[in-house]
Amino acid sequence: MGETGLHRHLTVSAGTALAVGAVLGPSVLVLPALTARTAGPAALVAWGAMSLFGLVLAVALGRAGARIPDAGGIVAYVSHAFGPRSARVCGWWFLASVPLSVPVIALVGAHYVTSYFGLPDAAASVLALVLLFVSLWLNLRGLKASAAVQTGAVAAVGAVIAAISVAGLPDVRSRFLTPFVPNGWVAVGAAALLIFWSYIGFEMVVHLAEDFRRPGRDLPLSMGIASVVLSVLYCAAAFVTIGTGAYLQGNGLAPMSVVAASAFGRTAGVATAVFALACAFVAVHTNIAGFSRLLYAQARVGELPKALARLHSRHRTPWVALACLGVFFALVLLVDALLRPDLGELLGWPSATFLVLYLAGTAAAVKVLPPDDIGRVCAVVAFLGCLLVLPFGGWALLYPLAVLLLATTLRRGIS
Repeated sequence: MGETGLHRHLTVSAGTALAVGAVLGPSVLVLPALTARTAGPAALVAWGAMSLFGLVLAVALGRAGARIPDAGGIVAYVSHAFGPRSARVCGWWFLASVPLSVPVIALVGAHYVTSYFGLPDAAASVLALVLLFVSLWLNLRGLKASAAVQTGAVAAVGAVIAAISVAGLPDVRSRFLTPFVPNGWVAVGAAALLIFWSYIGFEMVVHLAEDFRRPGRDLPLSMGIASVVLSVLYCAAAFVTIGTGAYLQGNGLAPMSVVAASAFGRTAGVATAVFALACAFVAVHTNIAGFSRLLYAQARVGELPKALARLHSRHRTPWVALACLGVFFALVLLVDALLRPDLGELLGWPSATFLVLYLAGTAAAVKVLPPDDIGRVCAVVAFLGCLLVLPFGGWALLYPLAVLLLATTLRRGIS
């Protein structure tokens, strides 16, 4: 877009790192154990099935982004497919979710560290604050430098997960893999539902379309490669967690630390706990980059205050949007420090909203993509998968419904 818009710096390698980071959060450290406790060794079937779901979702959104390379992402797709009113609601859903979910992800990673070292809750708030503001600062300096840091961080995270998984293989025992389906196949479905939430994040990558040098090719390619990388890392972590029985030790909440400590000694277990903070960083980093672009795109078309569309004179980044995010993140952390809410329940609200956004995004992809596009087929499959999961959102689905009613009421009041 030249000097009047965002700098186009992103390549396939940088885009892949950002996409992996958007999805690969602290959940990789605890989710394999949670699914194993739910379904036993058969949780591996759920991991395999959800890996395929992640691939079709990534391809669907990536192909839609290639056709409509707009920083609005899903909001732009919905606008093209169903009109501005539907797009406006999607914009509100993002506004009501990302500023809440990102600091919660940072807190989850920070609490993993403080719990392992026995530090007070206040330390988790400080760690989360530092993590968020480092990411904001890097994003302010532009995606060229920011993506370089993300590439290094994701490479390190992936290497550690791979190393722990390989090192844990000698401790895998057949007794931990039998009986294979101790809790029935319904439990496998419940485990798959848990895994579904670990693939939230792809929706933020498509907001970076205007940062890619060649979005028509590089955006879907980045997301497809990222999906495969994520599947390998997730399934490897799940296999060693289940095969070594690590999820049965202690409270089972730090299984990768147990595997690492068994393979490399106590020091490695401590390092893995610190590693959780790195997982949180790579997750929030792409989410901040993507959401700041959404704010920029929405302000550009008049849906948000024009000030949010202002770009840094040198770095060509949406600095006002990033500054506003910083203020909101600090407020969320302050509320957490004062009230100490249940982070799992708190994260359920935006998670339910992202599920609804996936439904809207995949439905829009079906409409905007041509019939012979592989992304259209993937969009149909992903839409049906999301529709199947929708009833399991439970009471948390009232949150996106409330946002929908609020957006409709405010719009009527303005008009």
